[in-house]
Amino acid sequence: MILFLHGFASAGNATKAEALRQFCLKNQINQEFISPDLPVEPVKAIKLIEDILKSADNKSTVFGSSLGGYYAMWAGVKYNTNIVLINPAVEAYIDLRDVIGWNKNYQTGEDFEFKEEYVNQLKEMSAEIDFSSYSKEKLLLMLAEDDDLLDYRRALNYFGKNYGKLILEKESGHSFTKFGDNLNSVFEYFNIR
Repeated sequence: MILFLHGFASAGNATKAEALRQFCLKNQINQEFISPDLPVEPVKAIKLIEDILKSADNKSTVFGSSLGGYYAMWAGVKYNTNIVLINPAVEAYIDLRDVIGWNKNYQTGEDFEFKEEYVNQLKEMSAEIDFSSYSKEKLLLMLAEDDDLLDYRRALNYFGKNYGKLILEKESGHSFTKFGDNLNSVFEYFNIR
């Protein structure tokens, strides 16, 4: 299974999700592809991710962008999946403090409230994200040096050398515009067919 987890204020049909879906179709990747709309509340998002991964095998690959990267970290450790982190919010409980209140979903245009209790839920999740017994070969980082929301160096510091592959783009922004250009390399690295 290939699972894509979108970022904050986005949706399952996000640009990167669609690029990944099209890549899988074009290359006849023989894997189920899932890209759900994640609930705003973290515990509900995690419940949905758990429901999806409970039936999957550990050969699954979870892609996570920004906040979805934080969820992918949690899922990878808990379910021993491959994970691809695209400009991840490695400390989402810090990064999302600034967006407490009303926000607008980029994909749907709908207004939604992000509550302080959600930040607390993200903080509680951090205790479950322990990479000490996780094989670093199962982790691929995709980072952009010009990410204007999350400094790529925080992710590098967070993981140290505990990742299998790093794709570092000079110019790709927080949205990681070169995502599609790098998918061949990702699929080759994990030998996904």
